[in-house]
Amino acid sequence: MAVFAAPLPTADRAGQKGLQLTDDARWHGERDEALEAQAQAWVRRMKSGAARKADAQALQRWCQASEAQAAAFRRAAAQWRALGPAAALAGEGDAELAALRSARRPAASTLRKPLLQRRAFLGSAVAATVAGVAVAMDPPLGLWPSAQALRADYRTGTGQQQRVAVSADATVVMNTRSSLRLLTSDGERRGIDLIEGEVAVELAASSQPFTVTAGAGLIEGRGARFEVRHIDGRVCVTCLQGRLQLSLAGRELGLGAEEQVEYQGQSTLPVRTVDAVAQSNWRQGVLSFQKTALAQVVAEINRYRPGRVLLLGRKWDAQPVSGRFQIADLDKAIAQIQRLFRLEATSLPGAIVILR
Repeated sequence: MAVFAAPLPTADRAGQKGLQLTDDARWHGERDEALEAQAQAWVRRMKSGAARKADAQALQRWCQASEAQAAAFRRAAAQWRALGPAAALAGEGDAELAALRSARRPAASTLRKPLLQRRAFLGSAVAATVAGVAVAMDPPLGLWPSAQALRADYRTGTGQQQRVAVSADATVVMNTRSSLRLLTSDGERRGIDLIEGEVAVELAASSQPFTVTAGAGLIEGRGARFEVRHIDGRVCVTCLQGRLQLSLAGRELGLGAEEQVEYQGQSTLPVRTVDAVAQSNWRQGVLSFQKTALAQVVAEINRYRPGRVLLLGRKWDAQPVSGRFQIADLDKAIAQIQRLFRLEATSLPGAIVILR
């Protein structure tokens, strides 16, 4: 049976008594296979970026319908978690995947109830029903939003971008897989908290001070254009126009046009000069790399492309890559990388590609 090849369930269909089979003649032999396919389809929906509260409720009902269905979902989620050491999956073509690791029990949720009710597509009820699958707190391979991202006022899925008019004089463009919360002062929107991802901020010349919090830092500007990237705990701030003030660990740092600084935790790297046009390539639908380590290139491609590209063999990690790739056609970029380094590519269902 092909892994993760079943059609995506919808909230309406999934709510109909757990998508039960209707042909009793196939109840024994094919029922298990159908349950596996349905469970795999649920995992695909949960990682699609389009799941909502109705899907969480439907998944809860589906898992509660029987222990067999709940167990099928646990196995499907465990398969995704087992993709970390992807070499074990390279030769597999069916659902009989060996040595699947057990998923950890999710930690207690710290999400506030109103936001959880509005946005969490895998809430505590589902986690309790499907015990042992850390679907909300510890998403495997980053396939669905983290617990922090579920607190967001705005969130983009894989390959999506969104423009948000925060106030009359402040506009934020969200890049793929980004989450943010609005910050208010005296009832007015005065900034954002960039939970994860990347944003471009445009402030009118007459604007009030606007702040962006990212990690341990606070960026403030007015009448400026700048970009902030917050990925894996590392923050990069790029001033494109105007001036910015970065506050970090009690220190103040000024940034002018075409200047950039990175920080992680409370430590910063030196300010450097950059090409402002090149920094905004993602807004033009382009990924641009200049002697960038292959491992970093693959990680960036994974932010924009559904599924996952897995690079096996550390000898390839530091290989330099230069080029411009269209975000709308990243499979072509993968093919070019494969040819450049003469890698072997293995394609798996679910848009997973293993390079080795």
